[in-house]
Amino acid sequence: MYTGVSPLTVPADEVCSPAGVTTIVSAGDAGAHTIEGFRQLIVNQSRTRVLCFLHISSIGLASFPVGESLVEGLLDVGAAEAAIARFPEFIVGIKVRQGGAGVTGSNGLEPLRRAAQVKDLTGLPVMVHITDSDAPIEDLLGFLNQGDIVTHCFTGSDHGLRERNGISNAALAARKRGVLFDVGHGAGSFDFGVAEAAARMGFWPDTISTDLHSISAPTAKSLPSVMSKMLAVGMPLKEVIEATTSRAAKAINRESSIGSLVVGRVADIAVLEKRNGEVQLTDTFGNTRTADRQLMARATIRAGVVWGAPAHPGIGVAVLNQ
Repeated sequence: MYTGVSPLTVPADEVCSPAGVTTIVSAGDAGAHTIEGFRQLIVNQSRTRVLCFLHISSIGLASFPVGESLVEGLLDVGAAEAAIARFPEFIVGIKVRQGGAGVTGSNGLEPLRRAAQVKDLTGLPVMVHITDSDAPIEDLLGFLNQGDIVTHCFTGSDHGLRERNGISNAALAARKRGVLFDVGHGAGSFDFGVAEAAARMGFWPDTISTDLHSISAPTAKSLPSVMSKMLAVGMPLKEVIEATTSRAAKAINRESSIGSLVVGRVADIAVLEKRNGEVQLTDTFGNTRTADRQLMARATIRAGVVWGAPAHPGIGVAVLNQ
């Protein structure tokens, strides 16, 4: 969401207002050396509530498509700690992309190791991108503990969570010790086959997110669209709603202020319609599924004011603070 810094970015308000989204969390767009610009240009200028995971690379994604963790000197633990201390109001965690040699070069798991060091210093959770990792999933998960987050959990790339026809024992063990699993649909990180394997084991994601950017937008589309894909693989509607509201707020330690309809809180509300009828859904690996229902945003209310006008008069489920 760091508009103007990398070709991945999309403007927060324009994509959130029609989608029923009132709060977004940028997953690593900014690092310690670019966070001040993120605050001034994105956090302060958006009607959307904007939070972020600070990238362990001090330049964030400013170098994209060149890997941001190729240079070891950019993996600056001290700079990350200082940035978090400076902006606790909107930095909610530390992000690392373990996306293979194109991202990390010869540094291997050093980005994740240093992100874990920042967690030890600040208490904030680590979020790790696992798509296209060149390290076994058990090695990545070994760095994670209570409250840390695996994003792109249903990727179909190598070294993902799938093991034969189910989910790996390493992932099951990580969940037992409190590691959270996030969808992070993106442009290449959601495979229906992996999601269905997880569904057969009752391994539902803790949180549902879009990883929406300029490349993923044609497939991820919107938060209701990704929610609909989870409905299509059998995730109960109640769990889908919780994974985009209360559980998402808890994952970033904001459950006391957002994520639920509570008297006295800011009135941030999404109105969704559950529309029945056949619909074709596509994952990021070219696989399609025919679903019999989908969720669609009908209105977005930000701080008590209608923001995104409903496209149709149908009204369904009220949801707070994605």
